[in-house]
Order: sequence, then structure tokens, then C-alpha cells
Amino acid sequence: MAERESHFCFSDEIYQDNMLEKFRMMDCTPITTPMENRLQLSRSDPSPEVSATLYRKLIGSLIYLTYTRPDISFAVSYLSRFMQEPKVCHWKATRCILRYLKGSVDLGLEYKKNDNFFLSGYSDSDHVGNIDDKKSTSGFVFFMGSGPISWGSKKQHFISRSSTEAEYHSAGEAVCEAIWLRLILEGLGIPQDKPTTMYVDNEGVLKLVCNPVFHERTKHIEVQVHFICEHVLKHNIQLQFCPTVEQRADIFTKSLARDKFELFKEFLSSSLETMHN
Repeated sequence: MAERESHFCFSDEIYQDNMLEKFRMMDCTPITTPMENRLQLSRSDPSPEVSATLYRKLIGSLIYLTYTRPDISFAVSYLSRFMQEPKVCHWKATRCILRYLKGSVDLGLEYKKNDNFFLSGYSDSDHVGNIDDKKSTSGFVFFMGSGPISWGSKKQHFISRSSTEAEYHSAGEAVCEAIWLRLILEGLGIPQDKPTTMYVDNEGVLKLVCNPVFHERTKHIEVQVHFICEHVLKHNIQLQFCPTVEQRADIFTKSLARDKFELFKEFLSSSLETMHN
């Protein structure tokens, strides 16, 4: 008798249905992406203000959902920036996430039986993606086995003077996450005997790691370079280039058109071996 394939599914269908009912969106028209392509919103938008309490309740509910729905992580992170004084345009954008969830309520994370315990990750950034303060957005995702185990989307705390600097800061945050994950896995009895491969789509990052010679245009990112280089030398991290079209962290840094969003969403549910074999 053939061994039955084991797998684990993590989905919050009941939670999503309750949320749609709570915010009166059960009868809404579903859409295929959680956010309009390249949507840019501002705190100074002239549209009227909406209830900050209601807006925060919705954002809080969505943040909880990102633990099983990485496909909405960027949209939720982006819209959480406007919780202090939300406007009508911000509220409409959050309702778009609910409309997307309405059409994808059965989606979730599925982990199939897999003997691959090798940790790998992707790091990306969207340079100057915020129109209010010109700050960039960092995104990362780490895979082990048959699916993602850690991901994040976050606005950087400083203004990057170049796309390479934005990518380096994003890679630095991802390296911190990788080191933390390696320690957690070691404590669970799954030590990472090989360096954790991190894929980036910026060749400037790789060149600086291989040859950290600074000049006037790059010395302002020297600390991040040395931090990453230190873990490369310790064989904790191995940076590797991947084309932008295969950069899985792209979905955590910006809103995408439908075709690209569907492609990267599919990447999140496929193993790394499928991609690079």
C-alpha cells in the first residue's frame, strides 16, 4: 500500500468570513489583487477623514490575518501607515483588501511532507516608494521545506540615497532575520550546516560584498556592508543573484499588476527546488 502523503494546511476561513460580516462586506464584488497596481497614497490627501477607531480595528484584524496570508502583507503594512489620520482614500483601499479576501477566502499556507530542511531567503526593496517622506520599503521571505516560514514588509526608517543603498538596508534586515531563524532551528534540533542562501536582484549589492572598497558614493552604507560581509565570512550567509522576475520578495515591497501578482503568489506556494533546479 502506498504511503499517504502528509501535509498541513493553515487557513483562517472562519476568521475571514467573520471579518467580512463585521465590516459589512459579505456581499461585496470580489477582485483579484489586494491593492491597485502601483497605488500611491498620501497622508495629506484632500479627501475627508474617516473614523480612526474603525480604520484601526480593520487594520488590526488584517494584521492578524497576515500570519497565514503573506499575499496581503504589503497592502496591510502600507495602509497601516495612515492609522493616525485616515482619509476616505485610505478607507477605500482597505476595503479593496476585503474584496480580494472575498474572492480568495479559501487560500492559506500548505506544507507538504518534505525532507529538505535547508533555509533559503529572498530580499528586495522598493526605492523611494513612499511619496510623503521618500523612504523605501524592505521586503523579505524565507523558505524551508515546501513553503515560506517567515516573511515581512516594512518601511525603512531612513531615506536611501540610491537603489543600491535601499537594497543593502533591506538585505541587512533580512540577514538579521536569517541569523535569528538559524538560532531557532538549531534549538529545535535542525542545525543549518551550510550557509543560508539569500537571493537579491541588485548586482551592486553582490559587488560590494565581494569587493568592499568604498568611495564617496558608497561609504555612507559602509556599516551595512561590513555587517553582511561579517556573516558571509562566518559562513552564515551566502548571497546569490536572481533575476527580478524570480525575486519572490517583490510581492512584499510594492503593489503589483494582476499577472505579476498571480505569478509571485504562486511562487510563495512552490518550493525553492522547483524554481532553481
